[in-house]
Amino acid sequence: MLGEMGAKQPLLLHTGFPPADSPGIRAVLDLCASVLSASWLELVVSRDGDRETTTYKRGTVGEERVSLALKLDDAITATLSFGGGTDPSPGFLRSLSAILVVALDCHRLRNQTTILRAALDSTSSSVLLFGRRGDIVYANPPADRLLSLQTEDELLVEAEGEPRQPLFTVLARVVERVASSSEKKSAWRGTLQSLDGRALACEVTRLPPVSSLPDTVLVLLQPVGSEPTVRIDAFCSTHNLSPREREVVKLLIEGLTTLAMAERLGISPHTVRDHLKNLYRKTGTSSRSELLGLASRTLPAATAIQD
Repeated sequence: MLGEMGAKQPLLLHTGFPPADSPGIRAVLDLCASVLSASWLELVVSRDGDRETTTYKRGTVGEERVSLALKLDDAITATLSFGGGTDPSPGFLRSLSAILVVALDCHRLRNQTTILRAALDSTSSSVLLFGRRGDIVYANPPADRLLSLQTEDELLVEAEGEPRQPLFTVLARVVERVASSSEKKSAWRGTLQSLDGRALACEVTRLPPVSSLPDTVLVLLQPVGSEPTVRIDAFCSTHNLSPREREVVKLLIEGLTTLAMAERLGISPHTVRDHLKNLYRKTGTSSRSELLGLASRTLPAATAIQD
C-alpha cells in the first residue's frame, strides 16, 4: 500500500469506500429508485480494476436487470443495475456520477481528517493554525496546554531590547510578519526561551493559499531543552527537595500532565499527586501555576532569539 502512494493519492493512503450500509449512499439509491421508478437497485463501486470493490443494494435484487457503467475518475468505476424501471437520460447519469464522486470524496476526506487529527493530537509538538485575521483556528492538545499557561501569565519570554511579553504576543507578531510577506514562500525559524525554564524551537510557515483560507499560517513549537541543570538544582536545593521531587519539578516545567509524569517516571498518578502536594508544602505554594510562577521568578531570565 505504501508503495502505491503517489500523485493520484498524495495524502496519506486509500481509505476505502463507504460501508455497505452507508446512509449517504443509501440516500443516493433512494433518489435513483424514485427517478427511475425501479423496484430494486444494485451499485457496485470498484477501484483499479476490481482490486477494491464494495456493493450497495436497495430492495431485493432480481434476475432481469438493466446495467449501466459509470466513470467516476481515473481509478474508480461504478456499475448501476436495476429492475422494473425506466431507462435513465444521459443527463441523469452525468448527475449521478457527480453525486457519487462527491459522496466518495467526503468519505475519504473525513477519514483522512480523522487520521491527521489523531496524528496531530498524539505528537509532543505544539501545532497551531492561525487564520487571516491572526486568530487561532486550530490547536492540538500540547498547544492547548500552552494556551492555558498563557492565560495565567505563566508563559513569558523576553526579546532582545524589548520588555517581557507573553509567548503568544511574540507569536502573533511573527505570524503577522510571515502572513504579510511579499515572498512566495515565507517562513521564520528560531528558538524561544521562556522564563519558566523551557526552550522551544519555533517554526512559522505560511501555507499555500486556499480559496477560503488565503492567509493561513502554521506554527510548530517543539521543546528542545530547558534551563541548565545547575539552575534547577539551585531551586531544588533552596527548598530542600528530594531527588524524586526534583524530577517532578523538571517534568512540571516541561509542561507534562500528571498522567504523563507517571508514565515517564514509572509510578502511579496517585504517587505523582503525593509528590506535588509535598512540593506545594515545601515551596509554600498551592497549585501548579503558583509553583511554576515561583520557579520562573527563581530561575534567571533568558531571551527569545528573533530573526
